[in-house]
Amino acid sequence: MKSSRTRRIRVPRQAGFTLAEIAIVLVIVAFLLGGMMSMFSAQTDQRKWNDTQSQLQAARDAVLGFTVANGRLPCPANSTSAGAEVRVVATGVCGAVGNAQDYYGGVVGGVTYGLLPAVTIGYQPVDSQGFALDAWGNRLRYAIARVTTPSTGTPSANFTYASNMKTNGISYLPNDLVVCASATGISAGPPGSCGAVATNSVTNQKTVVAIILSPGKNGVGQTAPGTDEIQNGNTAGANNPVFISHTPTPTGATNGEFDDQVLWISVGTLYSTLIAAGLLP
Repeated sequence: MKSSRTRRIRVPRQAGFTLAEIAIVLVIVAFLLGGMMSMFSAQTDQRKWNDTQSQLQAARDAVLGFTVANGRLPCPANSTSAGAEVRVVATGVCGAVGNAQDYYGGVVGGVTYGLLPAVTIGYQPVDSQGFALDAWGNRLRYAIARVTTPSTGTPSANFTYASNMKTNGISYLPNDLVVCASATGISAGPPGSCGAVATNSVTNQKTVVAIILSPGKNGVGQTAPGTDEIQNGNTAGANNPVFISHTPTPTGATNGEFDDQVLWISVGTLYSTLIAAGLLP
């Protein structure tokens, strides 16, 4: 009689991942996710940049539309005016006494000057207090010429007072606002100056009647702004009509990070708009 033998069936072991392999996979996944997030962030920033550029152009159109309807440029708003221009009706002077900050902007006594008068010109979108916003939620800035050549005797009454505009026609030019490529070597004035280096001048003093500006993604509250953004911020509220405009630069650039977006209205554009509307001969 044969003895029975139990046959053993060998089950092959299933190969698994070692801790080292899992770690490598996690690193690869993290790298891919990081790249995707970085790409998504860059696309979002670019979209907001483009949206802000469109908003600045819309604001410029609204300013020119107001000019056609009223025969003059609107004055800037300030942080206490609920989005309306601040102007003395009888004289056309911006602000109560026509101080420099009422034209160029800045912060004095806790009041921020030089804001776009969105309510006055009918611009949207605005925040809960009536101030125009860029795509990052920052308030849009607005500066206008205060000094003219020849002088009107009253600061900027030529551009913000309809009767003066009609009487003087196209005989007056702005003589203070200027756009430079960097804050290096500039002179505040007025009239403002981009300094001795000719290539630093984007415009001259007799070209710009109004500037519309977005402080960009980093806004105006960054910890250590570069010198170019400090110039545009004009947080000291000084008599400073010089603004900076150039392509964006990172934190390590010579004059620091810069992502402001700047548009301006030339005196030629202002006068041609008024002539086309039949408001000037």
